[in-house]
Amino acid sequence: MVLARYVLKEHVSPFLFSFSVIMFLLVVDLILQKMDLILGKGIPPLVVAELFFLNTAWMVALAIPMAVLVGTLMAFGRMSADNEISALRSLGVGVQQVVWPVLLAGALIAGALVLFNDRILPEFNYRGRMLMGDIQRKRPAVALEDKMGVIIQDFDNYKILIGDIEPETSILKDVLIYKYEPGGFPVTIMAEEGEIRFQDQNDEARLLLRNGEFHRVDLKDPEVFVKAAFDRKILRLGEAGLRLSRTISHYRTDREMTIGMMLERVRQFEEEIETRMLERAENGADLMRKILLGAVPVSRPYGAALDLLGRIKTDATIIGHKKRQADRYLVEIHKKLSIPVACIVFVLVGAPLGIRVRGRSPAVGAGISIGFFLMWWLFLIGGETLADRGFVPPWIAMWCPNIFVLAGGGWIAVGTVFEWRPAWRRR
Repeated sequence: MVLARYVLKEHVSPFLFSFSVIMFLLVVDLILQKMDLILGKGIPPLVVAELFFLNTAWMVALAIPMAVLVGTLMAFGRMSADNEISALRSLGVGVQQVVWPVLLAGALIAGALVLFNDRILPEFNYRGRMLMGDIQRKRPAVALEDKMGVIIQDFDNYKILIGDIEPETSILKDVLIYKYEPGGFPVTIMAEEGEIRFQDQNDEARLLLRNGEFHRVDLKDPEVFVKAAFDRKILRLGEAGLRLSRTISHYRTDREMTIGMMLERVRQFEEEIETRMLERAENGADLMRKILLGAVPVSRPYGAALDLLGRIKTDATIIGHKKRQADRYLVEIHKKLSIPVACIVFVLVGAPLGIRVRGRSPAVGAGISIGFFLMWWLFLIGGETLADRGFVPPWIAMWCPNIFVLAGGGWIAVGTVFEWRPAWRRR
């Protein structure tokens, strides 16, 4: 137990360090991707923080397996470089006695990650998608200082052109407006000056115009042109986009469902496929029975057969579509399980690698870890694409990355075990 506690203690610092670095890099990448969209929307800081917090769930699901690999390799590499491995070897301690505490910890982490991927990750993905959609639908408040001489199209059914703006009072000068009437002719409104006001109560923008006139075609008689002057006129432009409207949807993608939800969807698709295949078989048998009994006219068998072939082709297309939909859910189910199991695989690969590398520099362990993780990640992404398109079964696509990485590091593990045998077995 003393040895187990010591080995686990040596893994804590590199695991936490690598996890922090990976999370930092993923968050920075997310900021670079989303910041341009967010900055132009006038989103409150708390909402921005909520968006990034909701996106940390998928980052955690990826960062933990990689941190396990980096931590294992760096910890065993440090122990090997400081001759601690040699000291244990001289005492007749087998490699399995050193690795099993880390392997058990990796299994516990894998179990916790399964629960995380099944319960927490789908909810975070769902809320993050909904919030991002609300942000994309939000319109920024009109920045008038940047709109002089530019047509403003931020409001439905209105196009506004501003000649000049008084910097001190923000009064608009030489305002030209095109208002589009549903089912009618557009109205042209011109005013010497105007002012945009925002109503906080209902998030509405209003344009107060002074000393102007409007031109329009009469709706009842298109040959009549109407021109009228006004001293003061208020246009209700509609929603100003100052508020963020939060929406609710019951639709969830496969990445927003628990394993139970997806298994239910798969069961429904399989029942629909089975029902359609039975109907197709019954229709074929019914046609053959009618032909043999002479119930179909002599001139009709070929036409009836063609009709049946057409229905079979349609059924085959529908069945194939439903099977691909079911496979997508199965891919996500296996992925929720295979990614956590990678924690165990990375311990089995990282431990012998660390013992063999004997590198004191963290860069050595990080470089090797990145190589193995990239290989695992490429197999995972490629397998998911192939499974979604129906080229390979979902379980093969999602479990092959773990198998290939384990096979790639297996010869190292075998070599390490046979090279480092207890003293009593070498006599």
